[in-house]
Amino acid sequence: MTTTPAGWYPDPYGSPQLRWWDGSQWTDATHPLEGRNAPEPAGPATLATTPATPAAPAAATAQFAAPPAPPQWTPPSQAWGATSQLPMPQFGAPPKPPSPLPWVLGGVGIVLVIALVVAGAFVFLNQGSSEPAIARPPATEPAPPPQTEQAPPQEQVPPPDQQQPQQQPPQPSITSFPQPEDGRIHDSVSGLSYKFLGRPWKVSDPKTMNAPNDPTYPLFTSGYGAVSQPGYNGREGADWMGTVAAAQLPQMLPYRGVEDLEVVTTTLLSAYEPAFYSIPHEREIIRNEAIKVGDRDAWIIEYKMDFSAESKANDYKFKTESGAFVLVDMGEGERPSFFYVSIPDNLKSEQVGDVLDSLQTH
Repeated sequence: MTTTPAGWYPDPYGSPQLRWWDGSQWTDATHPLEGRNAPEPAGPATLATTPATPAAPAAATAQFAAPPAPPQWTPPSQAWGATSQLPMPQFGAPPKPPSPLPWVLGGVGIVLVIALVVAGAFVFLNQGSSEPAIARPPATEPAPPPQTEQAPPQEQVPPPDQQQPQQQPPQPSITSFPQPEDGRIHDSVSGLSYKFLGRPWKVSDPKTMNAPNDPTYPLFTSGYGAVSQPGYNGREGADWMGTVAAAQLPQMLPYRGVEDLEVVTTTLLSAYEPAFYSIPHEREIIRNEAIKVGDRDAWIIEYKMDFSAESKANDYKFKTESGAFVLVDMGEGERPSFFYVSIPDNLKSEQVGDVLDSLQTH
């Protein structure tokens, strides 16, 4: 059996140059096509890949066998099928990890709806009530079972994956809302200032606005309202209301910074809408965008709720309601502020724009 002698040959890997064949395998030594009589490389490192067959050089004759050909590489798209593709590699700085908020807040939204709708929050903003609904203990308590003397049980600590999460601290008590000064409400807790619309609007009672034992519900620190329709559903004290109010974002909702403004605002609307607007309705989004409140970054979702079908069937005095959710970043280390305005058409819905235009930080 004859072999091809050592020498320079056209590169079988397709580059426009010569590659050194050492008589038994291809090496990593290369040379320009010009000057085929280049000196023999000294101890070149060999290529790990089995070489391809070179074109027959002028110096080679029929008594020499061509170097063996390497196996052909098959692209993944052909080997695994056209739909089986590997992801392209990423270059540059590693991408910022995606926010967990769509999943975390989505779960919180479910909890919110359950807490507010099923368990019954103290009061819904559109449904005013003279007294908040408070859970009362039974009139009498059953007598405790007889005690028997026994050794005290040893304290058992559940494993980490079964330990209960730490409870959120109770929300502070808000006893009164700030009164208007020079036609504006100045809320020192949320850091927001906004227009007071005047009569028939009145500063609200915190007891009818807040649920201090529910950490999923906003703890409003300022606000005012007006009655759109008293006893709208035939129940005395169940009034449909227009509302303007401010609060800090509830502590249990995660917030990392400005990059979370959009997803948190969207989640708040999805979570609170069933509670704030309990009548069947259709929703139209007017705008959903980043804005500035004073010199602070903020996000606004402005919308219109249409109750026309229910209004006609139940003889409501209102047919539509315009409103907005605004989330304002208050700086590093500070909780963002949540602003809510919602005005039924029989209370002049166009005033929503006036209130939003007046919103400032202080």
